[in-house]
Amino acid sequence: MKYLISFPAALIFILTSCTHLSTKVQPQASEDHPVPFETKGRTPAADELDWWAAKAQHVQQAKCRIKLPATTAEIEKYYREMPNGPGFEGGISEISGIRLVDEKPRLVLALSKLLSPARESTEVEGTPKSFQEKFNVNPSCTKALCTAQKIFGRDVGPQMLFLMDKFDVNTSPYSFINADAFNGLEIIDVIRAFELVNPDQMPFGFNKQLIRFKRGFTRASYKDNAGTVIANASIELFDSWSEQNSLMRQYTLFHEIAHNQSDNQFSDYDRSASWLALGNWKETKPGEFAKEKQKAMQGHPFVSKYGETNPFEDFAESVTSYRLNPDLLKSKSMDKYNLIRLYVFDGLEFTSEASCHKTPLNVQYQKQVNQDGGAFTNADKEAIQNACRQSFYQTVLGNIPVSFFGSCVDYEAAQRWQKQNASRFADLTSQALFDPKLRISVLKFKALTNELRKNLAPELTDWILESMNVNSYRMTSQMSNQEYCDIWAELKNRVYPNIHRENQWYRNGIFVSRDYSPHEGAARGLCLDLVKGFTPTSKSSVSTIKNWLKTTAAVNTDSQITERGITRENLLKYILDRTNN
Repeated sequence: MKYLISFPAALIFILTSCTHLSTKVQPQASEDHPVPFETKGRTPAADELDWWAAKAQHVQQAKCRIKLPATTAEIEKYYREMPNGPGFEGGISEISGIRLVDEKPRLVLALSKLLSPARESTEVEGTPKSFQEKFNVNPSCTKALCTAQKIFGRDVGPQMLFLMDKFDVNTSPYSFINADAFNGLEIIDVIRAFELVNPDQMPFGFNKQLIRFKRGFTRASYKDNAGTVIANASIELFDSWSEQNSLMRQYTLFHEIAHNQSDNQFSDYDRSASWLALGNWKETKPGEFAKEKQKAMQGHPFVSKYGETNPFEDFAESVTSYRLNPDLLKSKSMDKYNLIRLYVFDGLEFTSEASCHKTPLNVQYQKQVNQDGGAFTNADKEAIQNACRQSFYQTVLGNIPVSFFGSCVDYEAAQRWQKQNASRFADLTSQALFDPKLRISVLKFKALTNELRKNLAPELTDWILESMNVNSYRMTSQMSNQEYCDIWAELKNRVYPNIHRENQWYRNGIFVSRDYSPHEGAARGLCLDLVKGFTPTSKSSVSTIKNWLKTTAAVNTDSQITERGITRENLLKYILDRTNN
């Protein structure tokens, strides 16, 4: 489902199925296939003074642009001067028959994304079975940049590789259906648009689509108004986008990025109760807001006529105005200005070159947290520990990464810290600090996480040993490692102790595991790790990891084990090591 950005045809407001509107019916592929369309001398967007929140001159004079390499020479220099990074070992990587020699791993990954379907089940028409056979890259070229040039063009390939590497934005016609190749001027404008984006807001998606839609075509669902559809938030850029001048192409793309910033940031800002209230938007029926538009206009001015379309375009146009034409948004609605300032831009403003170089609010808050550790009472710490006990146990005996325990502590602590410091910091808002859906916090409480980790490790150690003592009569010195650790796998039948089932971290969380018992594979692996002797994480290397995999994988040995070496001291040391993130 998509947002559209369009220009007026007799000021007709276009609203098709928007990303947020789950009640809207998205056209099926058979209904929304590309159909031929020819633009007919439309009025350039730059002349539509009241339709957009800013003009070309505002884009040109935008404060605090971040200079990015855009030309081929600049990008080549950028990567030539970039260090390979720690642990770089060189070697040969192969992508679709193309051999890259001693290439930076990040560029190998970026190129592989550009040459692969973005979705595993998708087959993109025209994708060669072997890029090496089609483009004859080797042996003359063994680097990612020249490979991208051979495949996508000298003044397009490096730019595509840079966007993929820097922003995780995929512009490849081999990754998405209905994608066409950008030309040199278009791809540079894409990079210029990203010069307007706060780096802290990137990436806004994994392998995010940003394509030039098939030239000469539009979507079937847009056909009746195809001449007014310039782009959408998917992000697909149509012929009308290419016909804009350079500055307005940047404007249009930034507008679509603003939609994605709402989706990527906490709680879908453009559908939040706070945002709807500022525009007096009322949902008269699922997904429909247009009937309240006139009411919303009374006392709640908008920055553009396009922003009057619905709350989602209102948000994108307001964010665009905040970045490019802040005085306009201030004159229309200081409430909207302040909401965007706090929630989207972390307190940074773009009214002058100096204003956007101030320390972001969350950096200020983090500095305070680092100084006082959060200043939590013992009761606060106990409550947070109870809330996150399950995630700690799961990092050792479950299937979740260690970072989840830290995320749990950060989320629970951030809620308490925000309440305790609300009167101390005038701009402190809960929505800008943590997301109740994803259960994540922008503040990190590392000292508290480490303290609670050290509290819970002995507790978990004793629980494991007590649980295994029940089966001690079955363990004999004649057992192989496999047989011995199969008994440890029966920890799966135990239930974690003292689990706070109603804590905020787990309740309605999206990316959490609700297992209340150990996983047999994790329990068996813990046992095997200990009986073989484990290498502390701090001393691990590629060679020790490979050696560990070889020895622990060979569990079908019949050798007799007379001394397992699993003691409380070793188990505690193991747990502290494996949970140290």
